[in-house]
Amino acid sequence: MNLKTTEYAYAKINLMLDIAGVREDGYHLIDGVMQAISLADIVEVEFEDAEKTEVHIKMTGCRYRIDPMFNLAYRAAEHYLNRTGIIGKVKIKIEKNIPVCSGLAGGSTDAAAVLRALNRLFENRLSMEELCAIGECLGSDVPFCIRGGAMRTQGVGEKLTPCKGLTDCYIVVVRADLIDLDIRTAGMYQKLDEVYDRFVGYPDPAPRVEYLMRLLQKGNLQGACCCLENVFENVVFRYTDGWLPDLKARLQQQDGALGTLMSGSGSAVYSVFKTKEHAELACRILGDRPAYCAWVCEPISEYF
Repeated sequence: MNLKTTEYAYAKINLMLDIAGVREDGYHLIDGVMQAISLADIVEVEFEDAEKTEVHIKMTGCRYRIDPMFNLAYRAAEHYLNRTGIIGKVKIKIEKNIPVCSGLAGGSTDAAAVLRALNRLFENRLSMEELCAIGECLGSDVPFCIRGGAMRTQGVGEKLTPCKGLTDCYIVVVRADLIDLDIRTAGMYQKLDEVYDRFVGYPDPAPRVEYLMRLLQKGNLQGACCCLENVFENVVFRYTDGWLPDLKARLQQQDGALGTLMSGSGSAVYSVFKTKEHAELACRILGDRPAYCAWVCEPISEYF
């Protein structure tokens, strides 16, 4: 038996990302809204019968070498086969378009795409809840990336509530083209704890998250873009020698920019535009600078 399919692994942006507390085990409880966007890796998954389980992965378009044993897509395939008891050889090919270490869930969305692809090949053997449970073992963004669309994300990323996302707009994503750039999420969480005293007495973000969701539900794009917020900006901006806040400022200054925010723990920054013309112009202006890479994207609705 030989089975093969292809999945688009869509990037995500955070419309709001804040901290609701810290668990006793040190994990941070988040609250916010994530949105899938059209910037995507292309993930091809092939399965063939074999006497023992093997997983092989090949990645193109990525300047970073990622050890297969630590690659989330590789681990996703292993988890899926172990969970279902399926034995065979899995070949994964990933065409990377999402920049790594950018707060866009590049690794998480590849893992999610592998899980969706394998589940399709085996006629949806696992339920959505079971897929997301596997995803939770792999990383906090993986459950969202499995489902896509727009979601309120809580807990350590496993609690997802569908909500209306961005519509009728364009999103310009910009990242500094620095091959040695490495902003580790775990390290940034440690910096957050230092700045906010492990979030003791920190205000509950729920009212602000719910207000943003109401604006999105009403289709109030301008209002929603005025509420974009990311708790990581305060600490990440301190450790990037000024170039990241400068990048955000340059993007926000472009004609038609409604709101600008860093995604995740960085280092990509995005801005929302109402018209494609303004978005494409901003992309050209920023993308033509030697130090930046830029993409025009659109919001993606739920795809599973």
